Amino acid sequence: MLVDHVLWSGPTGQSATKVEFEPTTAIDQTLVASQVAPAGVPMAISHFSYPDQDEVPYLEWFGPHFPSVFVALNPFIRIHDGEPFQNGNWTPPEVIRRAKRCGQACSVTWAEVASLCGFTTVAEVNQSLRLTGSKRLIPEFASPKNTATLLKRCRENSLYPPDEGLASPPFEWSFASFARASGQDSLLAADGFSSKAEQLKVSQLADPEELNEFAEFAAPDDSFYATIYTDYHYWLICQTSESLSKARPEKFFEGFYAGIGTNDLWGLVQTDPEGKPASSS
Repeated sequence: MLVDHVLWSGPTGQSATKVEFEPTTAIDQTLVASQVAPAGVPMAISHFSYPDQDEVPYLEWFGPHFPSVFVALNPFIRIHDGEPFQNGNWTPPEVIRRAKRCGQACSVTWAEVASLCGFTTVAEVNQSLRLTGSKRLIPEFASPKNTATLLKRCRENSLYPPDEGLASPPFEWSFASFARASGQDSLLAADGFSSKAEQLKVSQLADPEELNEFAEFAAPDDSFYATIYTDYHYWLICQTSESLSKARPEKFFEGFYAGIGTNDLWGLVQTDPEGKPASSS
């Protein structure tokens, strides 16, 4: 069974693809009753955090302060003649440096990778990535076969998967554009492990010589918050209605808007012991 649905979109200039799961209620019409912080009270980045359990819906965790959550997919990168990617290791530092200097020209979408792998949707890319790095995925949702296919296609096409828990270089470029469109020239940034945030100029994200290892970004006025979990490969971009009116994330990132039930099990398919999709009863 498919755990959830998504409505797929790519950055401006790329074709949009609809992933057919179950119908969803538009997020703009949803305000979840549960509350993490007092409404109307300015919050430091330490008052926002990634959901503490996979099963918690994003909109429930972040609402009502953020009625919109966009799941932004960390791009793959294409670097020719680079040190080969080794599953379980970080992307080689020289490859990261070259990718940051390259900018968006080396960015590869999950949709492109899905096509290379013969996958039906990007959900299978997510499933495959979850058996790279820390391999934090229970066997019932894992597909070793798909992960092997993904890694093989990456080797054949000079591709590097995004590192878990970090922004890939093309994502940093996109987030800088998103932040500027939102009217911000500085951000609060943190590493995801500490409550201490530091001031970050947006220009640093777009600096080809600047390498960052942040896992959280927040607007100083609390209008948006972006976070990635340590073991995952996608970002959650949370926005107020006012922020959403200034900068629609689908214009800057590949991804989809969370529905009422969307959580960290999005798009995962229950599999049999061999990693093949389990037949529904």
